[in-house]
Amino acid sequence: MTGTAGLSDADRQLAAERAQQQTAVDAALRALEQAPALQYDATLKDGSGNPATLTYRVARDGNGFGALPLEGKSVRIAEPDGQLYLAADADYWKSHGLEENSTQFGGGWVHTVGSELPVDPAARMAPPKLAAELRKALGGLGSGAPRKQKLEDGTEVYDLGGALQVTTAEPHRVTGFAPALLDPRGGPKLGAAFRVRPLADAEIKQFHNDFNAAVDAIGQPFDGLAQASVTVLNDKLDCQDYVGSCKTTVDVSNSVVGNQPGSKPNVHIKLSVEISADTLGSQSCATEGDAAADATITMSCSVKFTLPNRTASYQVLAKPTAVAEVRSPVDANAVKAKLAAAFAAIGG
Repeated sequence: MTGTAGLSDADRQLAAERAQQQTAVDAALRALEQAPALQYDATLKDGSGNPATLTYRVARDGNGFGALPLEGKSVRIAEPDGQLYLAADADYWKSHGLEENSTQFGGGWVHTVGSELPVDPAARMAPPKLAAELRKALGGLGSGAPRKQKLEDGTEVYDLGGALQVTTAEPHRVTGFAPALLDPRGGPKLGAAFRVRPLADAEIKQFHNDFNAAVDAIGQPFDGLAQASVTVLNDKLDCQDYVGSCKTTVDVSNSVVGNQPGSKPNVHIKLSVEISADTLGSQSCATEGDAAADATITMSCSVKFTLPNRTASYQVLAKPTAVAEVRSPVDANAVKAKLAAAFAAIGG
């Protein structure tokens, strides 16, 4: 038996079900696009093999922070005002070709750029950006009969191709998706699935407060793109007669390459000096200082020997060594002022 349009009852039923699903998807993507802020949750096994939840929150303008699973590792991310900061362990940096810097990078925050990530959260995961990416991916999610399933909390969803979940009941919303929909190559490096939901008004205010604390915690991060070389100049050794104290003073010049255009990095210099004297052995001293990029600073440190004979003469030698790391200064108050203006626009 065929209907008046030449379709069987089964075909008409399928068409109606697919139309209902499409209506739900369209409404869910519109709601997603208009959301002030989103929360992403992902599951990653911790060091003991137990599942751990990572959470990332992002506002519609791209301001976001939290933790994401990148290539199987938990990486903390803060992206205020278009600037990207990462905090990950040394193994993460080693796997990205930064063997030499992995230890120091693994101990703090690193300033870098979005292109260094498989997916830049600000560019792909802010509400309007995510909605646009998911719309582009819809065509590849199959055209068969709608498939429904229930989430752990009992919510019924349409499951499109196993990659996108949308609630069947109004108000329709996206509850989860596969990161591969964001980017076929980079997306899978963020794991198999994200759970996503809009933040309520009170949660947006908490998001703002937590973000301010995150900005304070960034401190003076390493510059992940720049490199510094140092040269020790004008080594001067001054030893006081009859006392045994010796002071080494040097000039340390630095040269920075690879920093981002317009940035003004600081160079943190660590000076160590080994001072040795005939029959007295050797002692070492160390000091640290900060310099502007491509500048020279004067540094000094002292040691004191025990003199068995105060009237004797001793030949003293100093071997200074300097190393440098490039820091990217953060004006926390200025960043938080910009965040305040941005959150005011979304009720936070």
